[in-house]
Amino acid sequence: MRILSLAALAAAALAVGLPRPAIAQATRLRHLASVYADAKGVGLKRPEGVACGAGGLVLVGDTGNGRLLRFTFRDRTVSGGDEIRIPELSAPSRLQLGSAGQIYVLDHPRRRIVRLGPDGTFNGALSFDGAPPPETVVPKSFAIDAADRVYVLDAFGGRVLVLDAQGRFERALPLPADARFIADLAVDAGRRLILLDAIQRQLYAAGDDGAFAPLGRDLKEALPTPPASLTTGRGLLFILEGRGSRIVTVGPDGSFLSSQLARGWNEGMLNYPSQMCVNDRDEVFVADRDNSRIQVFALTR
Repeated sequence: MRILSLAALAAAALAVGLPRPAIAQATRLRHLASVYADAKGVGLKRPEGVACGAGGLVLVGDTGNGRLLRFTFRDRTVSGGDEIRIPELSAPSRLQLGSAGQIYVLDHPRRRIVRLGPDGTFNGALSFDGAPPPETVVPKSFAIDAADRVYVLDAFGGRVLVLDAQGRFERALPLPADARFIADLAVDAGRRLILLDAIQRQLYAAGDDGAFAPLGRDLKEALPTPPASLTTGRGLLFILEGRGSRIVTVGPDGSFLSSQLARGWNEGMLNYPSQMCVNDRDEVFVADRDNSRIQVFALTR
């Protein structure tokens, strides 16, 4: 496996036009390592998914190769790279881990979310029995909260479907009436459900009542190209700007904090990042899709 570590600092956060309090909270990403291949030296192919777990676990959705890979990251070194390949999973495009290590995978071509045990055993796909019409559900993305409740962004029905930890339907939340195109969703530590509108560059948040309201002002100046995905971690929101290949950091109130990295091949640069995760040691893992690698950064404040 090719791993490069201890690279130079990534580009500093852009702070033009920000008020002083926001500048003080801006974060930086420092490149630590990159992963290009599995334990046998087989290269990654356009990986779209990545998830962080306990003990340095890093799970990768190696989308182009139709498999999952399990790595461990400790002391700035990546090890492992064992393959999980099952016939029920064709192209893992987004990953989430449950509290007990259970694996949830969005299989985009088959339009379903697959559940696996911690060892990779197939445990079926999420069903939406009991959900109100329309009966067809097309999951575009999903998120899991600390209680293993699953929130599914239904692109066909224009709603978020909420399932309990056993996969039973709980409720359906309509998307904001003024939303143009919800690209992704995430759940923060306070169980707020947050939506990302890629056209309006606007975040929306909902509490326990399920009613969405704009979170802060729009982010059009910070996001010149359509954002691809949204991640929460360490009390912050992270927006991946797909074509723009940058990571935009937003405060919990929706305020812009920083914009980092740039498009390219060199270590610490990105080419269409598709998903990221942040572990409990402030280590950031990014699925750098069009560079066919996973990059690891240290998050500093």
